[in-house]
Amino acid sequence: MKKISSKYFQEIEFMRCIPACSLQNMDQEFMNRLDQLREEAGIPLVLNCAYRSYKWEKSKGRSGKGDHPQGKAADLRCRDSATRYKILRAAFKVRFTRIGVSDTFIHVGMGKDLPEEVVWMY
Repeated sequence: MKKISSKYFQEIEFMRCIPACSLQNMDQEFMNRLDQLREEAGIPLVLNCAYRSYKWEKSKGRSGKGDHPQGKAADLRCRDSATRYKILRAAFKVRFTRIGVSDTFIHVGMGKDLPEEVVWMY
């Protein structure tokens, strides 16, 4: 099995997520795009959440069919409008097509068999 890698994100950052996970749970194409987002935004990105198992999702009353169980999503900490703008501008530029906006994070995802070109509010 090929080892998943990232230019900017370290294993410890995934272990700090809620729930804790591993860089190795992630999809390589997603990580490449997340690295591009980081370069384009020009700011450090803090992971609140990345991979969440199907079981975890179901335990929270979710379908388990979203971006996170596929290893194709991250919730990026964002607590001010300037940071939110930089992340969103970069996310559109690097072609993330599934974006969720909260007052404390931005979800970027590219899950398989899910609606694309969507932005939602939490």
